[in-house]
Amino acid sequence: MEPIPYYYESINRNAILVKPRKPFFKWLNEVFKDEAPVTSMEENNLYLVREMASNEDVEKWVSKNFESIFTNELNDWCTNEDEWPAQRTYKLFKEWFNIEIHSMILDLEEEPVLKE
Repeated sequence: MEPIPYYYESINRNAILVKPRKPFFKWLNEVFKDEAPVTSMEENNLYLVREMASNEDVEKWVSKNFESIFTNELNDWCTNEDEWPAQRTYKLFKEWFNIEIHSMILDLEEEPVLKE
């Protein structure tokens, strides 16, 4: 039996977990009226950003860079930009998505991380 390691290497990133809220699902179900309603997700997107000193710093980063995350979340479900909300503000982003910030990103694998 392999011994349990007491230390895993951490990755120099913070993670931002983005979870859709009811207003997002309302929009999604209006766009795709003829399909079965979506009310929750089993999986959510996790965004890695450079390591920052505090979760507050990551929150500030999100407030300045939310547009790219918002765009990606919308595009994952609907590629027709005409269906997207015209005014994608930070306020709307916060209404449509909960975010969780995580600072301890531990790599349990020996293989290098690959980007696609």
